Amino acid sequence: MLLAALSLMWFNATAQITVTAATFPAVGDTFRYAIDLAPAGTNFITPPGENQSWDFSDLQFEQTLETVYLPPGEGASNASFPGAELLVKGITGESYFNVTNNKVELLGYAGGDPANFGVNVLARFVPSIIERRSPLNFFDVNQQTTNLSLPFSTDALPDSLVANIPGIDLIDSIRVRINFQRLEVVDGWGELKIPGMPMPTPVLREKRTQYTTTNLDVHSFIGWIPVPLDPGTGGLANFLGTDTTVTYRFYSNIHKEELAILTLNNEQNAVDQAVFKNIDMLTSMPDFDAPGAASIQAFPNPAIQWVRFDCSNLPADDYTLKIFNIVGKVVWKESHYIAGKRSIKVDLEEFKKGTYLYSLVNGDGTIIGTKRLVIVKP
Repeated sequence: MLLAALSLMWFNATAQITVTAATFPAVGDTFRYAIDLAPAGTNFITPPGENQSWDFSDLQFEQTLETVYLPPGEGASNASFPGAELLVKGITGESYFNVTNNKVELLGYAGGDPANFGVNVLARFVPSIIERRSPLNFFDVNQQTTNLSLPFSTDALPDSLVANIPGIDLIDSIRVRINFQRLEVVDGWGELKIPGMPMPTPVLREKRTQYTTTNLDVHSFIGWIPVPLDPGTGGLANFLGTDTTVTYRFYSNIHKEELAILTLNNEQNAVDQAVFKNIDMLTSMPDFDAPGAASIQAFPNPAIQWVRFDCSNLPADDYTLKIFNIVGKVVWKESHYIAGKRSIKVDLEEFKKGTYLYSLVNGDGTIIGTKRLVIVKP
């Protein structure tokens, strides 16, 4: 009994993964994500702990986005961020990153202002804000504080933003000061499944709590002084105050992207938005037949009203034929006892046009074949 208990303790101690710098982004990487703007589910928020199971396979593809990591020399503001190793170009500007063996840090940003004032900014985090860490293990706790300063000429800002600032006629510049405080706790490990992922993947879960405090300074002949505007009273005052953002981030030791990022609501009892790795089923599950003569083929393909699956050279066994949509969800399945050959005809009246995958699995769970099926409609 003692040996069994010690064995169990050893298993629990080694089953969790360590996320290393091998998962850090590099020049040439493209991270593809999908976004569910109103995720529904009951397994999103779980207490801290070990050996958990998170099934997010019902998340919906409402929007998609890509993050492409480029050489910093391709950026217009590269000279302002010496030491940068990565560049990400967004819709309005450029973000510069530094990468070491134990961290990925955001140095700063250049381009259109994040608050959409309609002016360009050059902003550096002081100190740089750490976005990824290595090695990352269960129970890791990290804190960081950084600041960002955004100066604007009053002439560059719309009158509606500065009208309620006292003595605006005597002011030549305005400075938005943003303080970021982060608490990151790796509070869970287990297995995660997302759309398009055939099998659950071991992950670490990090809970990130960020407090963002925004203040306003004005500049005149006497120098910089803070402005005591009441938050939410209009103009620039609407941007002042402290916001709290809580996210759960799921990291794998084999995928570079965060497999999922869940943003919680203010009460932290529901998920406002889910961002997850966009797994392309067409490339992650290419056509193949298992070794041997056993096979399955679809005819016609593309199909319109019906499709026939021809199974050949199958050892006597119980088989399940499944059809998946592009995000990996089973939309049809049927089981048969087959010995040798069999043809299975499927009516496609209830199917929408598009690309699907079909798979034949024997009684032991061995996949005989996984291939594409294209359905077209008049």
